[in-house]
Amino acid sequence: MALPAPDPLVQAPQPPDGALLLSAFRKVAGALRLTLPEQAAILGVSRAAVAGWKAVPGNDPDKLDRMALFVAIYGLAGQAFPGERGAEGWLRRPNAAALFGGAAPLDLLLKGRFEGLLRTYDHLQALVRIW
Repeated sequence: MALPAPDPLVQAPQPPDGALLLSAFRKVAGALRLTLPEQAAILGVSRAAVAGWKAVPGNDPDKLDRMALFVAIYGLAGQAFPGERGAEGWLRRPNAAALFGGAAPLDLLLKGRFEGLLRTYDHLQALVRIW
């Protein structure tokens, strides 16, 4: 017995496009004027690794997830704090929220822990939903 043809409207979830994520990450890092060591810390890799990426850093789900979260954080910060330097200002300014403990949100991201990216993303998601 032959299997039925797959429904063309039902598609399996696709992994994030690594090339697109890398390009977006570089644009956000450039907009924030992040140094190579700062970029490496956010992605949890060495400075040499970031400097050597001319293409996608393989299919490493951790790196792709970190890139996606960082780009999303920048976008959410821009939504929550619109204006000329809204996202950058929010990321660089000291923040009294318990999550940041008076430090700038970027400081938490630069610790290089995935949890920091995820918690910052969740924090901004909550802010955007409130407004």
